Order: sequence, then C-alpha cells, then structure tokens
Amino acid sequence: MPYFNKILFTAFEISIFLFGYVIGRRMGKKEGVIEGMSLVPLDWRKQLFETSICPLCNQELNLKVNCDNVHNREL
Repeated sequence: MPYFNKILFTAFEISIFLFGYVIGRRMGKKEGVIEGMSLVPLDWRKQLFETSICPLCNQELNLKVNCDNVHNREL
C-alpha cells in the first residue's frame, strides 16, 4: 500500500506540472503573437527605407505614383 500512495502522489505531481506547462505555453504564444503584430509596421518601414520598394504593393517608390500605404497607417 505505501508504494501505491507514492505512485499516486508522483502521478499527481506530474499531472500538475504538465497542466502548468500547457497553460504557460498557451499564454506565451498569445503574447508572442501580440508582440509580433506590434513589430510588423516597424519592420515594413525599415524594409521600405532600405529597398525603396513598398512591402504592401511591391512598387518602387519615387516613380510615377508613390505608394504611401505604409506611412498613412496608424500604428
């Protein structure tokens, strides 16, 4: 009987650990997505200034028509 209690207690500890891991992983993924979405406009602007090609419509800037979609978007 003492071995059964020890095995039951160990199984309970492992299940609590796995439950905490799953919850933490989900929360971390959500935070990562939110942070990634906030960094996308900055990356687009960096790409725009480095290549002079709009990342939204792939037009080269300062030709006949300028694409100001990146600059007009609110951050």
